[in-house]
Amino acid sequence: MRQNPGGPHRMSRYPLGGLKSLIVISNWIAFTEKEKVDPYLWTYKKQKIHSVNSSSVIFTPVDFSRIIRDSISYILLYGAGIYSTKFSVFPKSITLDHRFITALVIPEEKWLDNHFNTEPFVFPDQHNFLVGDYLHEFPFHALRAEDDIVGQRRRAFSKGIILAQLVFPFKEPLLLLKKATESYEHFDSPTAPMRVLISNYSKIFNEISLEATNRIYQETIPGIRKIQPNLFDIFPEKWKNEVYISGLKREIAKLAKDFAFIGIPLILNS
Repeated sequence: MRQNPGGPHRMSRYPLGGLKSLIVISNWIAFTEKEKVDPYLWTYKKQKIHSVNSSSVIFTPVDFSRIIRDSISYILLYGAGIYSTKFSVFPKSITLDHRFITALVIPEEKWLDNHFNTEPFVFPDQHNFLVGDYLHEFPFHALRAEDDIVGQRRRAFSKGIILAQLVFPFKEPLLLLKKATESYEHFDSPTAPMRVLISNYSKIFNEISLEATNRIYQETIPGIRKIQPNLFDIFPEKWKNEVYISGLKREIAKLAKDFAFIGIPLILNS
């Protein structure tokens, strides 16, 4: 999962560009909330929600760091991703909405628990697939072309897993993320804001933190308790360094293009 931000660009000889893995949280509400939540907690365009059918996160990281706050360690992943939810305002009215994100914060203990305290499927050696209760991780290198028979069998096996565990259940948000990473304004732009989805961090719980005020992104969406422009108030001082954050955005933009033109075709052609 660790990826060097200075790593090779997609036009280099490395066939996957900056892509390392794809992280999926299959049920964000169950993953991040401590107890079962009444759907009436959520609102959408000032309307009460009847039910939430799905709430998922798809995210490809370019790098990560740790933050220590009040003696608790958190994982901060940088990259390109989407929070997607399907819900009904009335019993028979299904709505799909989403927010694009550029970072993800998870307590390190929860991150490690979901990586090491699950019973994963038996996958090919060194492919590092993880399919837990809520947290899944799919390595892009498992889909690279193979010349030898054994490698081709491994790839075929990997493609079957990705179809069953990723493409079939999450095709809609995958296509939304594909379209967003192909375009300029969402990720590949100097003015594209940082948008951090937080599981919980200190006293902040299940929120999206924005770099700046953004009317569209600040509209409420089921499954997220708050969306507010408080990024520089809650994270380390380095986020206020314009040179640092501009460089980080460039790396996220490169990764987004790698995902659009290398990663998604590999996944959808599985």
